[in-house]
Amino acid sequence: MDEIKEQDEFDQFLTRKELSFETKKLYNLYHRKLLMLLRRTEKEMDQEILNAFLEIYPHAISKAFLRNYLEFKDILLKIQKKTGTKPTKEVESISDNDLIKIRERLYAHDERFGLMFDLSESCALRRQEVLNIKCSDISLKEIDGKESMFIKLTKTKGDKERSVFVLEKVAVKVIEFIAINNLSTNSYLFRSNAFPEKPMDKTMWNKAFLKASLEATGKRYHPHQLRHTRSLKWHENGVDIVRIKQRLGHSNISTTMLYINPDKRKEMEKWSKESE
Repeated sequence: MDEIKEQDEFDQFLTRKELSFETKKLYNLYHRKLLMLLRRTEKEMDQEILNAFLEIYPHAISKAFLRNYLEFKDILLKIQKKTGTKPTKEVESISDNDLIKIRERLYAHDERFGLMFDLSESCALRRQEVLNIKCSDISLKEIDGKESMFIKLTKTKGDKERSVFVLEKVAVKVIEFIAINNLSTNSYLFRSNAFPEKPMDKTMWNKAFLKASLEATGKRYHPHQLRHTRSLKWHENGVDIVRIKQRLGHSNISTTMLYINPDKRKEMEKWSKESE
């Protein structure tokens, strides 16, 4: 197959899989590298080439690319698993006591960070999803005779749009924040100090959260742990795994299982009762 034609068809294949722009960009980059290797060795794709490619690019993303490429070409080859690797580290959830302390410290430092905490924790949002919220994404809808706030998330991982419900106590703070800061409809909720037309940079949120965590608890926490913590709470409160998956915006339920990470003993007890 002509290289240019193959690149075009591979890109279309990735598009049909609804991968994010950044993921597609990386896979297309590795595709070009693989084509260069094939051209240089004057060989067809086989196990030897696959192993050679992984010797040069021994990364998780290159393996993910190869899995997609083999599917695209309908080739049956084996991607060897690396032996002696450490097991995936489970993401630690944050205790209720530490959540309270971190929240108080963030609000004391800057109200923006406090509100970012509330939205991240209560809605289980990704870091960039919080930063990308525009005032135009926020809407009030009447449900059972009561106004409820929803936020439409458009720039999400995998480019899959979804809406999240905002708890009333957090919604009140959002409305107050918009009014106090006189934000326009097209404004980002959390703007950059240097460039008001752009969202706050993620490193600023990371640093603020880490600083508040260390000062309040003596522990190093990351904003993404709020998402894991809320997911686990939903699970412990009996929310169905499929609903948690939808709330988190996951494509695969196996990813959701990594988030809730339930205690195995409790799960075994639950299963034994269900089988009685």
